[in-house]
Amino acid sequence: MNKPLPKAVIRKPLRQRTGVIAALDIGCSKIACFIASNDGNTGPVIQGLGLYASSGMRNGDVVDLEALSVAVGKAVEQAEQMAGLAIERVCVSLSGGRQKSIIRRHQIDGLDDRISERDMVRVLRMDIDQPEAENRSVIHRMPLQYMVDGVRGIRDPLGMHGNSLGVDMAVITASTSTLRNLTTVVERNHLSLDSFCSSAYAAGLSALVDDEKDLGAMVIEMGAGVTSVGIFMEGHLVYLDSIPVGGLNVTSDIARGLSTPMEEAERIKTLHGSVLTAIGDTDEMIVLPRIGESNEDAAQQIELGLLGEIIRPRVEETFEMLLARMEKAGFSAAAGQRIVLTGGASQIPGLSEFLATLFDRSVRIGKPIGLVGMADATRGPAFAATAGLLRFSSVEHEMEPRLNKRGASRQNLFWRIGEWFNTHL
Repeated sequence: MNKPLPKAVIRKPLRQRTGVIAALDIGCSKIACFIASNDGNTGPVIQGLGLYASSGMRNGDVVDLEALSVAVGKAVEQAEQMAGLAIERVCVSLSGGRQKSIIRRHQIDGLDDRISERDMVRVLRMDIDQPEAENRSVIHRMPLQYMVDGVRGIRDPLGMHGNSLGVDMAVITASTSTLRNLTTVVERNHLSLDSFCSSAYAAGLSALVDDEKDLGAMVIEMGAGVTSVGIFMEGHLVYLDSIPVGGLNVTSDIARGLSTPMEEAERIKTLHGSVLTAIGDTDEMIVLPRIGESNEDAAQQIELGLLGEIIRPRVEETFEMLLARMEKAGFSAAAGQRIVLTGGASQIPGLSEFLATLFDRSVRIGKPIGLVGMADATRGPAFAATAGLLRFSSVEHEMEPRLNKRGASRQNLFWRIGEWFNTHL
């Protein structure tokens, strides 16, 4: 007589974290702090926000602990005053730290017919037990798919029949030194670090719609000091990389090329900059001061097209570097036909059209989606990563590593796997 078939396992949605949650986006040009409440039903509702000019960060790495600690404290203080409460823990963005992604496969054999929870714990534990390279710590660990007797694409193998069980695990690592320095900055402001979240991952959580995550999309987060790329497929982040080049490098090129102060270079980049304009395209002229000259008679006039001739080579070099890295990793064709641009530097006019030609894909500017309570000034692409931090920290990610006081991943995560099963199965 045949045994009765086991009941289908229904996957539960991610468990909501209720109460107060806080996101701290530490960038090279600005520090942003969002404080939200979450009742477990409607998602995060923003109660307070704080913005302050960044200092002590260069290309995603800490170069001045004291200056950065002060800037972070100012942003947190503004957010707390607006929210009318004090926070204790924060989820912190990570744009630098020389992040790298890898997909690791693990398999166990000789199973007793039906796959049990213990079997799943064993195969997931194999990745946790795998030692990382020197000065590297895991910031994200995400199961992508399971395999049972060689059959791929299984989301939930619990209760299935098979003799072998495998898993593909997406793992994102970063420099342990960078994580420790950022942890020190947070703790100097009497806060505890809840977790790190990659800026590109956070931006994708905030700016992508569900169909883009499922069908395949590339998120490019172009900040002031770092440009990051994340590729989503079938609802998961499968690839991530970054280069220490961003909008400030474009500003620096303008300042050097036109011999004008950095503040003026940033101003004309914002007001008149474009990736597409070239010499001869327009008769429009702009006036700007020279470095070290206070006399208005010493101001210079330049053709607007010259500004585009300075901006375009840097932008082209930046994204060709990203494309080359994706091709080397075998992911250049894996992102579908959609690119979503986020980050403050993504707002350079003509960038979307330029990238559409370079990558041969459709491109749109990504903005935070679905968060309640955002101010009008924070609804643009510059705050996609900050909003994504709230989305990330508003749910339990039991496979995500937590960090100890020294910024390194804890190794005793076995009990967290059991908790992960209680949430997902």
